[in-house]
Amino acid sequence: MSASRKGLNPEFDAKLQLFEKKLAANGIKVVLTCGYRSTEEQNHLYAIGRTKPGKKVTNARGGSSWHNYGLAGDYAFVINGKVTWNGPWATFGKIARECGLEWGGDFKTILDRPHVQWTRGKTLAQMRQITQTKKVC
Repeated sequence: MSASRKGLNPEFDAKLQLFEKKLAANGIKVVLTCGYRSTEEQNHLYAIGRTKPGKKVTNARGGSSWHNYGLAGDYAFVINGKVTWNGPWATFGKIARECGLEWGGDFKTILDRPHVQWTRGKTLAQMRQITQTKKVC
């Protein structure tokens, strides 16, 4: 179970690879479970717990997640050969920050410990504008 790295921003992917190496050097094995996510996929996830059955899994609609720009990744731990979301989150977050990534465990409105992102110093509104400008040109 490893998500494709297709669609990830190349600079962000390089940061993720460094992050994964640093985790491994600390004895922590992880697997990328989600990287790039299309607007349609994001809207599908947003509907869960709202207009579709299940517990809410995101507060972000399509275009409002760093996944939609190839600048976010979600991880799980691999412990004794099994994928789990129970693991050393504090160390995960510390190493993410050391690698210049924002960690979802630090978010104020939702706890999203598996999530890391790289905003490149931009807001989501700026990213949407940049994307729209590229589509027009």
